[in-house]
Amino acid sequence: MQKQALILGFIAASIAVTGFAASSYAAREKIAPEQRAERMIKRLDTNKDSKVSLDEMQARVSTAFKTFDADNNGQVSRDEIKTRRDAFREARKAWREAKNETGADKDKAMEELREARPGMLPAMRGKGFVRADADKNGSLSLSEVASITEKMFKRRDRNGDGFIDTADFKKTL
Repeated sequence: MQKQALILGFIAASIAVTGFAASSYAAREKIAPEQRAERMIKRLDTNKDSKVSLDEMQARVSTAFKTFDADNNGQVSRDEIKTRRDAFREARKAWREAKNETGADKDKAMEELREARPGMLPAMRGKGFVRADADKNGSLSLSEVASITEKMFKRRDRNGDGFIDTADFKKTL
């Protein structure tokens, strides 16, 4: 009788533990495209009208371009992009290490992470960089980045109303 109670207790404990583990894995699932779209719109929508205009997107890209252009020569090279991304990785690593701490160290690590965040710059890697580099000089100018941003904007503006909003991300049947 004790053996059966012990086995039943073990089974009940196993079920409880797997239930907790399943919920923690569920929290790590990828977000839906609609949720990703809402986050993008919220991040880029500076006038808070729940839609993103080309001007809003270009302003954001221009600001990001300036953060990547470390030597202020009006060109962003692959090395500058790599340097910025590496700085972000290091800041994220420091934040993860300080995450379990409290106080000033954790706050400082979070602030450094925000400052190092690379931001949005189209054509940052691979073939996108090569396609965006219209003059083939091995670096991107603000006008080249603005041009690729406009192409991206038009591609995302599926209904052609001149704005990116949630209607552009709804599935069509």
